[in-house]
Amino acid sequence: MTLRRYDENPFDLVKASDFSATEILEYWVDMAADRGGLVDILKPKLLMPMLLLGGKGSGKTHLMRYCSAPVQSARYEGNLCQAISKEGYLGIYVPAEGLNSQKFAGKGQDDELWLAVFSMYFELWLVTSLLSVVQQCTKLSELGELDEAKLIDGIAALFDKDVKNEFVDLSSLIDYLTIVRKNIDYAANNVAITRKRPEIEIIFSSGRLVYGIPKVIASVCAFFSETVFVYLVDEAENFTNLQQRFLNSLVRYRTGNSTIKIGARLYGVRTYDTLGSGEPIKRGSEYERVELDNFLRANKPDYEIFIRKLVSKRLQQAGLPAATGSGEELAACFEELDNAHFFQQPLLNILREREKKGAERPYFKRLRGYLKQFVDPSEKHSDAIIDGLRSNKNPLLEKINTLLLYRDWERDPVKLLDASKKIQLQCAAFLTGDSHGASYADVVKHFDSDMLAQFYRDCGVNIPYCGLGTLVHLSQGIPRNLLGILKQIYRRSLFAGERPFAGGKISVASQSSGVLDSAAWFWEDAQPDSFGPEVRQSIEALALLFRTIRFSDRPAECDLCTFSVDEEKLSENSRNVLRTCENWSYLIRIPGGAKNKNSKEVDEKYQFGPMLAPRWGISVHRRGNLELKPELAEAIFDIEKRQKLPDIFRERVGSMFIENVTATKSAQKSLF
Repeated sequence: MTLRRYDENPFDLVKASDFSATEILEYWVDMAADRGGLVDILKPKLLMPMLLLGGKGSGKTHLMRYCSAPVQSARYEGNLCQAISKEGYLGIYVPAEGLNSQKFAGKGQDDELWLAVFSMYFELWLVTSLLSVVQQCTKLSELGELDEAKLIDGIAALFDKDVKNEFVDLSSLIDYLTIVRKNIDYAANNVAITRKRPEIEIIFSSGRLVYGIPKVIASVCAFFSETVFVYLVDEAENFTNLQQRFLNSLVRYRTGNSTIKIGARLYGVRTYDTLGSGEPIKRGSEYERVELDNFLRANKPDYEIFIRKLVSKRLQQAGLPAATGSGEELAACFEELDNAHFFQQPLLNILREREKKGAERPYFKRLRGYLKQFVDPSEKHSDAIIDGLRSNKNPLLEKINTLLLYRDWERDPVKLLDASKKIQLQCAAFLTGDSHGASYADVVKHFDSDMLAQFYRDCGVNIPYCGLGTLVHLSQGIPRNLLGILKQIYRRSLFAGERPFAGGKISVASQSSGVLDSAAWFWEDAQPDSFGPEVRQSIEALALLFRTIRFSDRPAECDLCTFSVDEEKLSENSRNVLRTCENWSYLIRIPGGAKNKNSKEVDEKYQFGPMLAPRWGISVHRRGNLELKPELAEAIFDIEKRQKLPDIFRERVGSMFIENVTATKSAQKSLF
């Protein structure tokens, strides 16, 4: 396919639920298939039920639909029997959204009635879909002999009511089940008007059809004797709590040659309880749980290969030349920030215009102000102190030098001058590779990215985000995030007059602007239904804390984007907000947690979502970790305790600012 217009964006977001079976196949890319691939995550031939969870855009719907009968058929040029024979399973995909399950609730009727109606309706939906697929197979010679009379008799025996006169063959059976389902639709829809108990007859027991019909099919048709029948129920977040309990009961009482794989958003599983006793389903023995985006993040090399394939496939569909290149050639389409000699050239380029006007480098200007205000009003020693920190060709090292001076801050100008001379010697030793510069090298290693971010902010320039590797990292294991980033970058690149993926490089400026645009899109797109305002206020408070530390005079942690907290000491409000933040990918839980410095216990650890981090200039790379004491954590995550936040905040970060080291506490108020 070739773009009819160059400005048609190859990364326009399209949901997998909107794709046809052919498009699902065309846009499909896999991970390292020689080591399993994505289909083996779903394990369609394994009879163990599964909860496949993932953030919005993680690819679970695409994966489930890829394993469904229409796409199985498309993989074998329309021959579904050949697909079943080769793959060993038959996938029946049903999206919960299509069931309009909300109509089976309320309207003046009790939950017990609606549960019975929904349970029958849902099974009818599943088995009608299954039988329609089996009917397609009867048209193919590979199916072999199917004793339709035995099939009908076997299925009729599954009902609690005598239905032998309702259908005589597969076609009339499908018609009968469809009519029963439509009658339920009619009755349920009209309850809203009549407010009367719907006249619906329960004609079979829960689970009898959904697990019984596959057994009958296998018993009357040798072709299906070894086939695993897989019900792929997607978008389970649309089910009510009670309806999910029914699904959980199907998981618990799975039997025979069929299984159920349930897809949902991270926040979508409201309960693990079953009907009857209410006992929850048991992970490991009754179902397997897979979090798709966590899996993708944990397999970083394979995920990067997967993303490169995904991007290439989009470019191929658009007819852009970069699609034919290797991974290295694709990466070459993105301009990287020149990091030679500590990002010497890009930083000097930024300073050049300022210095033409005679302006002092902004970080030295701030230091001079501190010296005049807090140390030496006469400025007698200021030039000498600042001169000791200069490294004219290496602005980033000047930022490092300034950081080291702030760490050794004294109100005595002579001591500051001595500190400046010592830093000058350490910097020189570092540049020549002398061992005396080892401690200096350690500071550079840990704080170079933070000082680079500070430099850009000092100069009033957006922090750069560039390079395919950085963009993949920002996507946080969710492919749709990467497509969203590239969509904005492509738009920015076109506007800048570049030729993205068509022979030209995408500039650092276009990439950085596109990343900021995508962060804004993510922030507006992810709107939690519950605890929404509390979550967004908490994330903004946490972002302010991280940002304040990163851009402070003497940050206590480097590349700070994670925090650890003892959740057992938090209020229920805080824990609910934390869970919602995680479920909506505002925060990412870090496996293994972090050891508490005082108690030595393992606390929960979270990373600020990389997709959101650029919005506040927070680091996107994990290094430093902030241990949140319960009082500060409560002030951030519990709206009822939010009024305490300003005071606790100032106390936590105050020592990182020179005015608070040397001035009165009244100066601290300037932080807010």
